[in-house]
Amino acid sequence: MTQPKFILFLCLFYYTCSVTVLAQAPPLRLGTFDMDATPPVGSYLAYDQMEKAGELGLRARGIILQGAGLPIVLCAIDWIGIANESQDYFKSVLASAAGTIPSRVSVHTVHQHDAPISDFTAERLLLADGLEPLSYEGSFQREFGIKLGQVVRNAFYHMLPVTHIGNGEALVRDVASNRRIIGPDGKALHSRTSATRDASIRAYPEGLIDPVVSLLSFWNEETPLAVLSYYAVHPQSYYLTKVANPDFPGLARYLRQLEVPDALHVHFNGAGANVTAGKYNDGAKENRLILAQRLAAGMKQAWDHTVKTPISAEEVSWQVVNVDLPIAASVAQIADEMKSKDMRWRTNYVQKLAWKERMEAGFSNPISCLYLGNTRVLNLPGELFVEYQLAAKAHNPHLKVHMAAYADYGPFYIGTTKSYDEGGYEAITSPTTAEAEPIIRSAISSLLDHQPNLIPRTASNRSLKAETHDVSNLIQWQEKREEVLKNMEKIMGPLPSREALAPPSVDYLDTLATEGFIRYTIAYEAHPGFRVPAFLYIPTNTKPLGIPAILALHSTGDPGKKIVDGQTPMENRAVARELATRGYVVLAPDYPSFGDLSDHDFSTDGFESATMLAIWNHMRGVDLLQELPEVDATRIGVIGHSLGGHNAIFVGAFDERIQVIVSSCGWTPFDYYDIGEEASKRYGGRLGPWAQDRYMPRIREYLPTGKLPFDFPDILATLVPRAFFSNSPMGDANFSVEGVKQGIQEVKPLFEFLDIPGNLEVHFPDAGHDFPADTRVAAYMFMDHHLNFKPKNKDIIP
Repeated sequence: MTQPKFILFLCLFYYTCSVTVLAQAPPLRLGTFDMDATPPVGSYLAYDQMEKAGELGLRARGIILQGAGLPIVLCAIDWIGIANESQDYFKSVLASAAGTIPSRVSVHTVHQHDAPISDFTAERLLLADGLEPLSYEGSFQREFGIKLGQVVRNAFYHMLPVTHIGNGEALVRDVASNRRIIGPDGKALHSRTSATRDASIRAYPEGLIDPVVSLLSFWNEETPLAVLSYYAVHPQSYYLTKVANPDFPGLARYLRQLEVPDALHVHFNGAGANVTAGKYNDGAKENRLILAQRLAAGMKQAWDHTVKTPISAEEVSWQVVNVDLPIAASVAQIADEMKSKDMRWRTNYVQKLAWKERMEAGFSNPISCLYLGNTRVLNLPGELFVEYQLAAKAHNPHLKVHMAAYADYGPFYIGTTKSYDEGGYEAITSPTTAEAEPIIRSAISSLLDHQPNLIPRTASNRSLKAETHDVSNLIQWQEKREEVLKNMEKIMGPLPSREALAPPSVDYLDTLATEGFIRYTIAYEAHPGFRVPAFLYIPTNTKPLGIPAILALHSTGDPGKKIVDGQTPMENRAVARELATRGYVVLAPDYPSFGDLSDHDFSTDGFESATMLAIWNHMRGVDLLQELPEVDATRIGVIGHSLGGHNAIFVGAFDERIQVIVSSCGWTPFDYYDIGEEASKRYGGRLGPWAQDRYMPRIREYLPTGKLPFDFPDILATLVPRAFFSNSPMGDANFSVEGVKQGIQEVKPLFEFLDIPGNLEVHFPDAGHDFPADTRVAAYMFMDHHLNFKPKNKDIIP
């Protein structure tokens, strides 16, 4: 009987908890946050330099939902758009503050036009071209993001139980009308803008809209905690005032907040790309209040019609689908035109160029869905035509569907297939094409059809030890992770301090150009006086925004890094070369005592184990990768086989910058490690092979009992919430597959409990101590997915 593993404290539950105890501590909790989002006078709004703020100013509001796996964050900001790298920034800041991961955060704008635009990619492109960013200058947005994170962290510590959700809807009268007037020839004839002064254009029929405002509310018994409203319309009555203001949706939200003061009211704009208030608004300033009152009246009626239903944590889930939208050929012209255009033109166009660069660098656009019993909340990028929203609501009459658009503003207008043939402003200025519709529709359908796993999270209120707190977010988890790392250091020796650490210097020793990439032979300084020989692969034709990078660790063998380069007879080992051909930047270092480090002296290197020396060397390799202009520093992975397999796990445990860890034939729990009686005699015990100078000599102290302070399931738990792939062949004589299966059963509940089951993938091929081709392909696809990368060459393995 093995001693209790650390991970059991997180994943095994008291099944004997009384109903009374569970009722006293509902697992589903909600936090709300609200912050002023108004920039300072003198800064730039989307289209003008700001002269003053309106009386209401701009707000950033949202909710944190905890108890359904890692926390989920929904946020709406009174800005015109947040695009590309700015989306990454805000999602990362809010995720860190709420103890979750960026993919479980959705940041939207309400799309008011007298408000800021944020796109750090566009800012970078303008600066690189010698142009003033003006509306894209991001100093305020970065400072605002830090402060918003602090507000979210405070909300995280002041959550209240959620017992019910409410759904309500009502018609909104005389606000929305379709923007596009189609003539008899089937072509766009007029654009009914937000303020339509031409009475003849206002006189056209209302056209296709979604007239319904829908409300989703969260309750603690009879007390409302938050009300989320969804309505599709361009949110302008008039603009270009140089006054930051939330326009009529902000006024409507304010009126509803006054009537329901106990609950924070958060408003999301739906699929309103081709919907404006133009039929009911001639631009007269008094119409702002009139439109606000009409929207507020609909919100009130929806509130009055709200139907509450009980909700529990196991009925709540989150799903993300990444889509690749086609890029219109016209977008490339923006790079040539932007030098001669004014700020307003750049505001409307440069983020499209930035989006194109991002997509070509391997990114995709996420579409997410929050599942709450039979309620679905869809979160989509860009300015979608209302047809998408109507189709989503009609998809399944048994579901309550809410849609928020204007997440990543990069793709701008996303029309229907038909609309691109009809022409008009939206189709002409869209950075995507008619082929976008089936892609978006398919993603929406798959999310609505998805049946989330119902995990009995109510059983997780008590862990095996009463003094162990529930772990349902990354803020709590970090403390548990540190315990494992300290136990690893008891055997491996301490990780040296990384404070004030300069990027490693690099010597380029040789160059080999091949089709698709250049392989450099380098040596980088890991610590003073010690350089690590390595191969560095840089794909040709890399994009300026950076691509993912992989640390490729070789298996046991005198050739060292040459193994992963495919220079040895060992088949199925050339992972570095294959990944470079796939389009990744790759670094393949030598492990001490192999390759060009074959004469390494472990007695003088200053480390208590070669394992910790390798961890340090590999972390310095990540430092090197992050400094390369070709690399996106946020997308780093590691892969290794055998020796490289467990070293991939080890460096992944200590280095949270590594987002994806792939281990082939690299681990099994120590109780299952046994490579035979002769080996045991040779090395002084069953775990003796681990106690060699090139691994962890301190294990010799534990050989009599075989009980170490840590085990592989513990280490795998430290990788959470990042992505882990294990290749564990059925015939592996080094690492028992039965042990792997047992270890995965200990770790798998943690991934499931945190609602990220897709971050764990294990393959058991019918093979020996090997990395078969089909399993490598699966591993590469896993890395592609979790590093948000579209490879250049997928078919690289015979």
